[in-house]
Amino acid sequence: MAHRIEITGNKAEAGATLISNVNLSTSHTNDDIDRACLRALRCPDSLAVKHRLKENKDKLVHKSFDWILKDPQYLRWQDESDVGLLWIKGGAGKGKTMMSIGLIEVLEEQSRQMADSYAVIYFFCQDADYELNTIDAIIKGLILQLVRKQPKLKQSLRDRWDVASQRYTENVSSWRGLWVIFMEMLHRCTYARLYVMVDALDECQDSGMAELLRLVVRTALDWPSRLKWLVTSRPLDSAERVLLAGPDQVRVSLELNSDHLSQAVRTYISHKVAELDRWCEYGPDLRHRIEDELHIKAEDTFLWVSLMCKQLESVGREDTLTVIRDLPPGLPPFYDRILRQVCYGESTLVQGCVRLLKVMMMTYRPLDVRELSSVSGLLVDRRYIDKVIGRCVSFVTQRGSRIDFVHQSARDYLRGTTGRSMLDDYDHDHFEHSDIVVNSLVWLCQWLKVNLLDLRQPDSSRETIIQRELELLATLDYAATFWFHHLKEAGDEDVHVIDIGGKVTKFLQTRLLEWFECLSWLDQMARAIEALQIMAKMSIRSARVSLTDVLDLIVYSPWLIQWTNSPTY
Repeated sequence: MAHRIEITGNKAEAGATLISNVNLSTSHTNDDIDRACLRALRCPDSLAVKHRLKENKDKLVHKSFDWILKDPQYLRWQDESDVGLLWIKGGAGKGKTMMSIGLIEVLEEQSRQMADSYAVIYFFCQDADYELNTIDAIIKGLILQLVRKQPKLKQSLRDRWDVASQRYTENVSSWRGLWVIFMEMLHRCTYARLYVMVDALDECQDSGMAELLRLVVRTALDWPSRLKWLVTSRPLDSAERVLLAGPDQVRVSLELNSDHLSQAVRTYISHKVAELDRWCEYGPDLRHRIEDELHIKAEDTFLWVSLMCKQLESVGREDTLTVIRDLPPGLPPFYDRILRQVCYGESTLVQGCVRLLKVMMMTYRPLDVRELSSVSGLLVDRRYIDKVIGRCVSFVTQRGSRIDFVHQSARDYLRGTTGRSMLDDYDHDHFEHSDIVVNSLVWLCQWLKVNLLDLRQPDSSRETIIQRELELLATLDYAATFWFHHLKEAGDEDVHVIDIGGKVTKFLQTRLLEWFECLSWLDQMARAIEALQIMAKMSIRSARVSLTDVLDLIVYSPWLIQWTNSPTY
């Protein structure tokens, strides 16, 4: 994108503070517009999510899901020209997400064999991540995958983009507006067959799910030979009411395929025990006994086997069978036992574990380990934090620097009556959303300053940032981006918790511009608009700052921020 400022012919009187007739002209290529469109849409990257899921979960064992490729309902969906939707339904821990990944890879291989006249696009819903748990996110993720496969479909975005104001001319903040764009792209795409897969639909928190499913049934199944939908979920009321209303929709229930599922879990157990055997040297006889004991207690649940084998990594071979027999079958009793173990022992370590689990329950996305202290208030001591995470390994996992729940069922358990009650019993500080607000603001006040990254050139771009500055931004990311959402949650919990002892007002009076600078480097200036709107509704006022005026500046002068990559001063 080329910029030119024309100031020829301008005159200014002595002492003047305004120059008129300035002409800012900008030439844009289609590539420039396409990049601006996608950046404004902020689409989640489903390919990156799939790679992360494969890293976080166990190795994909193809023999544990290939039975479904021979299932009559799957074959109807795959082969018959009048069946456009397949719904795979199963309980927690039954292997739906790994099955989805496996099916994506099978279908992608078939597409390559068809000289790429077939294609697969997909989305993985995740309740614990705000970027992956809404209908907007689902449609945006599918749009991104589709335009990557057929770039000419970006025309549907370009047609709705106003270059001068650098914004969309239609409402793309509504999932219904996004659906119109997505359907237009589906009409324009030239694939002989397109597979659209959405995994874990039950983890989408949007109240409009039933309406979305009705739209899928009414408008997206018009070409069942060319467009094939596959969705997976736990039992879901909205899906039960809307799906399977016609012959163009079929279902595979994992629970009703118990023989296949049981054999798949046994195959998975053999794979996991073989991995353990390489370290523990069980020998053939003990290995088979371990496999039998695990299969009896697994109740056809892949996740139970995975968590149990994680426990066995630190158990000597002579104690293995005793440990397996001692642990109860089923996920909730297993979580009960493990949480009691986590909450027993050295007080400082137990308090750290309880704090970690409560923070993970309350945050809007998985945390980077570098963000943990700023949000939780835990000691900035990596050895201590690593010890706390290691003790909670049956609930949370760390892959690289990212901390996440091992499974949605672990988060559900901790948010349920039993898990929450046990955490509250051991939480002497009664940690809540308001504490996250305070910890975040304290951390931001400690680190935010004018020229946050100590750059010598005021017009430096993000590309010039070095590793040291990236580390600083990583520690500030969650606190800067989400503290005001936790403020809203705190206000919803207790109407008296509005300004939290004046801390919010003080932050706005002393660090507002520095906070905006930080958000601009994080490419999160849209969060500033959200924050000011939330605080305006909560009647938070600053004696020195008009939040309404600041909001108007950001909303109506977006080009000021987007034209340069320099901080927002």
